[in-house]
Amino acid sequence: MFHPLLERQLKDRQLRPLYLFYGEEEFLAARALRALEQALTQQTGEAPTKVIREAFEVELGEFFAQARTATLWGASQLMVLRRVETYPVKALAAVTAYLEHPAPRTLVVLYAPSLKTREVEQHAVWGRLAREGAALGFFRLRGNELIPWLTAEAKRQGKILAPEAARRLVEMVGDNLGELHQELQKLILFAGPDDTLTPQQVSQLASHSRSYNIFALVEALGEAKATRRLAALDHLLDLGEPPARILVMLARQLRLLMRYKEKAPHTSPGELSKILGVPPGLLKRLGQQAEAFSLKALKRRLALLHQADLSLKTSAGNPRVWLEWVLMQMGPGV
Repeated sequence: MFHPLLERQLKDRQLRPLYLFYGEEEFLAARALRALEQALTQQTGEAPTKVIREAFEVELGEFFAQARTATLWGASQLMVLRRVETYPVKALAAVTAYLEHPAPRTLVVLYAPSLKTREVEQHAVWGRLAREGAALGFFRLRGNELIPWLTAEAKRQGKILAPEAARRLVEMVGDNLGELHQELQKLILFAGPDDTLTPQQVSQLASHSRSYNIFALVEALGEAKATRRLAALDHLLDLGEPPARILVMLARQLRLLMRYKEKAPHTSPGELSKILGVPPGLLKRLGQQAEAFSLKALKRRLALLHQADLSLKTSAGNPRVWLEWVLMQMGPGV
């Protein structure tokens, strides 16, 4: 599952010679790229020559000249050019020129992660690709979109993912599709021959999961006792989690709580979920955690994290000691 329009074109064998991939969800874009590579392999009987370039290192005209060098026999070419939104408008005339006479044995993918749908539709060159079914948007899934995506992913691999198990995975990992997919693969291996993946299996797997213990650590912020925070820290360090990343995740949670306290009083739950990028099922839990702190207390705790980060970078002391010290300070506060 990556993009319904491209999936249909692959099924009907009606691929375009040039695609624009846009949007920030690189996991889905990468999956779509692999599907195109597999399709080219099936067409010629051997894997295509794959070329990936960055916009800063090549002019568009030079890139398209290389696209035309595919041989008449043997492997085809899959040419990928990243960050095409950084080219000036005049340079994009090369795209139009190429579309008039595309290379017969080359498939070109231009990738622009920062472009939005409206920008594509209103653009002279990108709009043409959109009308021709060759501009494909890949955007992060939010909230309720994640559950059916996970369910479909499990079904593709012959498993039934119980809705509560899917929700538990999202709570555990967040909305990063790459990480969700990785945890789902672990869950499928853990379940073995079982057809249905259950919440109980998610919980059993979680006890050995680095992602879960990050989740358990940030969830324990605001608790009066530091016991659960310190236990999660021990497990993370034993699993090899870098101390700097632990601090980053703690800071991220504090900033999320700060934004919640600032926005929640005058924002509907649905809109708040979109603003914070938090699934609706997790929003209530976030609100309960936010009640343990005043905004001033959250700012003080964020300053403590910055102090710990500086100490980790400049001190020869044991990182575990600094992390334990800062976690002791992460209880409720006004």
